[in-house]
Amino acid sequence: MEKTCPFGEKRICNDTCPLFISPKELNEFMTARLCSLGVIDRNDGECSLKMLALSQGRMIFENTKTRG
Repeated sequence: MEKTCPFGEKRICNDTCPLFISPKELNEFMTARLCSLGVIDRNDGECSLKMLALSQGRMIFENTKTRG
């Protein structure tokens, strides 16, 4: 499935985009941690904005207590 950029004219999100982060650009520890949390795929890269949103969403989820 091709990923499209939310900015501009439906550009495909790949390594030609400056916002794209490849797992090769991260160290192994960071890649393993983000993969285990489901933020990034070990083989495919991700848009940095989407990665940021997923990371922050996970942080909010883990640090929010509901009253019941």
